[in-house]
Amino acid sequence: MTNSKSEVIYKEISQLTNNEKMILLSKLMLEISTYIERDQRLNIYDIKGVGKEVWDGIDAQEYVNKERASWG
Repeated sequence: MTNSKSEVIYKEISQLTNNEKMILLSKLMLEISTYIERDQRLNIYDIKGVGKEVWDGIDAQEYVNKERASWG
């Protein structure tokens, strides 16, 4: 089995103390989050249709009527 670059790095990281690992993890998370914020802007339309199967077969108006009836 050949060692990929990430496997070699992981072996090196596994020898660090837990505190050193946490510091490294924090630095990596900051770097990744900065990259995501810069290069992948959130578009609300990307979530269109997410969860629609939950509402399959449910009449929207009937649902709203039941919810309103439960308020009082």
